[in-house]
Amino acid sequence: MLISIIWLPGNLKAALALARGEKAELSRNYITEQNELEKAKKSVPQSVDILSHLVIAGFNNGDFKTVLSSLNDLENRTIDDSALVSKLNDIAARTKDYFPSDSLTKVLDVYKNKSVPDTVYQRYLRKSPMDVFALISLASAYAGEEKYKSCDSILSTILVIDHAYAPALNLKTMVKRELNDPDSSIYYCDQTLEINHQALYALSSKSRTLLKTGKNQEGLKLAEECYDLDKSMSYNLATLAIAYHLNKDYKHRDAIIAVAAKDSDSESYMKYAKDIISNKVKFQN
Repeated sequence: MLISIIWLPGNLKAALALARGEKAELSRNYITEQNELEKAKKSVPQSVDILSHLVIAGFNNGDFKTVLSSLNDLENRTIDDSALVSKLNDIAARTKDYFPSDSLTKVLDVYKNKSVPDTVYQRYLRKSPMDVFALISLASAYAGEEKYKSCDSILSTILVIDHAYAPALNLKTMVKRELNDPDSSIYYCDQTLEINHQALYALSSKSRTLLKTGKNQEGLKLAEECYDLDKSMSYNLATLAIAYHLNKDYKHRDAIIAVAAKDSDSESYMKYAKDIISNKVKFQN
């Protein structure tokens, strides 16, 4: 595929970036892939190869803005690689489960700017038990209410429908940790990391589980690995603060807290870290 975009000498950088991106895809390093493809796209914005692989990278990174925009740009374009077409069709079909269906949207429209009662999802799911988005919405509500066993049961149902559904795998990692089942928590982290070796939430959540079980240095290493991939991820900034604290590196802990204080989203995640630091929340077993 590399030669398909080398039309002019000026496109050589784009071709090389595409090659690096495709290599990263084969290694399931999807953040690296997406970064390389974004570089290539600047030079050749309508390349079918670049757009196709951006769909794959974006989906595995949970970047649905990129997935949808790239699929839109590929509409009515010719793709000769039948295996690639099959992969894109599969992603397009699976993407639907990451958004509310028309029937669910109609139900939720009644609750604009209001929290949706659990009973609303429960009633809806009695009629549409395979609606994955409704299931993950109810599971997330249960998690917020600390109804972890109920949440866990729904997540298991989702994973029967789609064993690779990222929101369910991610939430499983947290729920199992809260249920004091660290082995299962790490199992679900590893399931996600098998799909995407650079899955940020899985890396950070695995770090928290390792920290919770007293593996402070291992937990810090993973949190730093995640930070190297994305320095702005709010959840991991909080994880990193916890890791530095438990490793008695108070200088770096305070620096991370200071960075998070500049962003309201990060600050909300950091509250949990601060509660651990102040012993308001008992974290380690």
